[in-house]
Amino acid sequence: MKRLLLLVSVVAILFSLTPPSVFAGEKEEIVKAVNEAVAILEQEGEAGLEKVGAMRLAGDNYLFVNSLDGTTLMHIKKHLIGKNMVAMGLKDDKGKNFFMEFTKVAKSPEGEGWVDYRWTKPDDPKTFYDKTTFIKKAKMGDKEVYVGAGMYL
Repeated sequence: MKRLLLLVSVVAILFSLTPPSVFAGEKEEIVKAVNEAVAILEQEGEAGLEKVGAMRLAGDNYLFVNSLDGTTLMHIKKHLIGKNMVAMGLKDDKGKNFFMEFTKVAKSPEGEGWVDYRWTKPDDPKTFYDKTTFIKKAKMGDKEVYVGAGMYL
């Protein structure tokens, strides 16, 4: 019985130590992809949206581009393009309007940062999961926009 308890304890400790390193690698990939997308938009302007839209990240992660008022300019879900996500008042299950938070981060002096919230997964639309999204402001021609990409925790 003591061995079983020890084994379970060791496995639990190892499991709790593994995710941060896995998440750190995924976070690095997201930051790198967002930075690449920002560079494309700043160099090519609006014409760069197509290139950014073609970029792929590991797993279910993807990039999106919004104007600073919250209007979607590029998204993997094409039906969202042209919609003002802030005005729609989209909130997570705890009442957080995360698109408003994305806009606040983009407008901050740093112009970038992570936003934590909860959202559903495509294959499980009824359950909310912890998620974090990296946002970075970009100059796209004469417009200020932000690029984002997120991951489930």
